[in-house]
Amino acid sequence: MKQFLSTRRGEESIGGAEVARYLQRHPEFFGDHQHLLETLTIPHESGTAVSLVARQLDVLRERNRRLAQQLDELVQIARENDALYQRTHQLTLALLDARSVEDVLASLDWGLHQYFQADFGVVRILAPWRDSPVANLFVPRGATVASWCETVIDAEQPWCGRPEPEPAAFLFGRQAAEVASMAVMGLRHAGLRGLFAIGSRDAARFRPDMSFVLLGQMSEILAARLAMLVHEPG
Repeated sequence: MKQFLSTRRGEESIGGAEVARYLQRHPEFFGDHQHLLETLTIPHESGTAVSLVARQLDVLRERNRRLAQQLDELVQIARENDALYQRTHQLTLALLDARSVEDVLASLDWGLHQYFQADFGVVRILAPWRDSPVANLFVPRGATVASWCETVIDAEQPWCGRPEPEPAAFLFGRQAAEVASMAVMGLRHAGLRGLFAIGSRDAARFRPDMSFVLLGQMSEILAARLAMLVHEPG
């Protein structure tokens, strides 16, 4: 059956014979359009033996396919990272607008749910200690998990993974049983020492091998804002 090629200009049909004549008149065509050779299927008769040329073309096509797939994956990762940084920026602005510790916690809770789809988020402050209408915000001296808290606060990176019963109960209270994984970050700034924890019902959400860059940035911003407000009189 005679095959035809359809062009976009005028939707006219060009027969195979016309294509052949064009190529005869323009033998340099594929030299100027070498990228077409990666997708064309060109018969190469070699009897029952495997054509080396055909094999090389197959290898090049497969390599090109893998490279295209890798590029698509990198573009997707870049888009996701850009969206993540945008959400972090919005949360940062919300924290900067807060005028009290209670406002910070409200903005943080809203931002974690709105921008990061977090199931739980808590802050615990070990020092300085003061009275607060927010239950369990300030940790009494001599708390049973104080040693664990100090270890996390002084760590170089956040703690991520499946929670142990006692720390989870300390952080999330009655909701601890629902937390399947968590990320806990130390808060250190201008005398303030505390913890910022995010919990998830998904056991795979927070893992020890995940990237800690944004989590670390979030904890630094939160610590700086809390330190400023905690030390304000009244």
